[in-house]
Amino acid sequence: MRLRRLEPVLRRALRGPCHVPAGVTVLVAVSGGADSTALLVAMASLAREFGLSVRAAHLHHGLRGADADADLLHVRALCERLQIPLAAARWDCTARMKRRGLSGEAGLRTLRREFLVSAARASRAVAIATAHTADDQLETVLMRLSRGTGLTGLAGMRARHGVWIKPLLHATRADVERDLRQHGVRWREDASNASPAWTRNRVRHGVVPALLDALRVPAGRATERRERLARRVAVVAEELASAGRIVSRLAKRALDRALVETPPALDARKLGKLEVSLRRAVLTEAWRRLGPAGTAAPGLTARHLESLARCLSRGRGEVALPGGWNARIERSRLRFVFPTAAPQGHPGASRRASRADARLTVRYGRARSRAVSGRSTPGRRRRTTPHDHTPA
Repeated sequence: MRLRRLEPVLRRALRGPCHVPAGVTVLVAVSGGADSTALLVAMASLAREFGLSVRAAHLHHGLRGADADADLLHVRALCERLQIPLAAARWDCTARMKRRGLSGEAGLRTLRREFLVSAARASRAVAIATAHTADDQLETVLMRLSRGTGLTGLAGMRARHGVWIKPLLHATRADVERDLRQHGVRWREDASNASPAWTRNRVRHGVVPALLDALRVPAGRATERRERLARRVAVVAEELASAGRIVSRLAKRALDRALVETPPALDARKLGKLEVSLRRAVLTEAWRRLGPAGTAAPGLTARHLESLARCLSRGRGEVALPGGWNARIERSRLRFVFPTAAPQGHPGASRRASRADARLTVRYGRARSRAVSGRSTPGRRRRTTPHDHTPA
């Protein structure tokens, strides 16, 4: 079974940003919906070409009764037909979230990611593939714009983030459904995807159609124009991600030049001379290096960065930052200070890795690749901001 629309997209991703070496295992997250069903079918079709072993994972959330039971049966039948091993679990997510103080979309996402990391570790997978499409990217960018975001946030979801890969970001939802219908492959429709209780659903079913209506797109061409818009956003998001990486490299160099004294401080005059976008990136990088350490450390918001910019222009002042920290500017020096003892996660204190933040360590050539591990690996720490979270 060959999905002619999706397989070229998947090939480009596996040869590019989602590349994993031949001979390794990739775990595919499968909910039973159209997108994840299509991803599993396409991965199974290309597995031999790329020398990959494919596994699937499905979490029954214990929330939708008979519908969720039917989703699990559908995924099991699909995996049997494709001869792909399946890791499935049934969790009482309501009880788990209550015990841990989680709630809503974010809480379910946390549990789902933890399950997938656990399943990947058990199968010795080096990557977890999720079926986000260009339509999901469009919705993500619109949501981040509405909440307020910067260059990194406007880049939307990344094709690769540690162990997580999203190889269908340049395929549309319409592509997915056309391919599945052409081959008579059924999928499950989750009724909650139409519920206005979730922000993404309101954007999908309300905001995007309203935008097309505002552009006076004829009803007969709405699907076509929506596809074009989603593809355009996917391309622009990729370009913004590339621009963000360039700015990040420049910011690290500028930060090195601005660092002075011990304990570390920043030359406020040098920061004040930087272009706005570069200065924001330098301050963000400085906060990661000199403020709270660890993957769970809170990020700086646009409001924090604007307040810091005003203090830099005056050459003095103090700004309250997340976690009880302050940024203090005096005598042309900017320091991040904690009023009392160094908090958990400060450089020198023990660093704690999030259970769901698995890392992918792949070394090419003569070296080896390593399966998903719950332990942190050396290298760059993951930046977390309120906009980094995406549904798994």
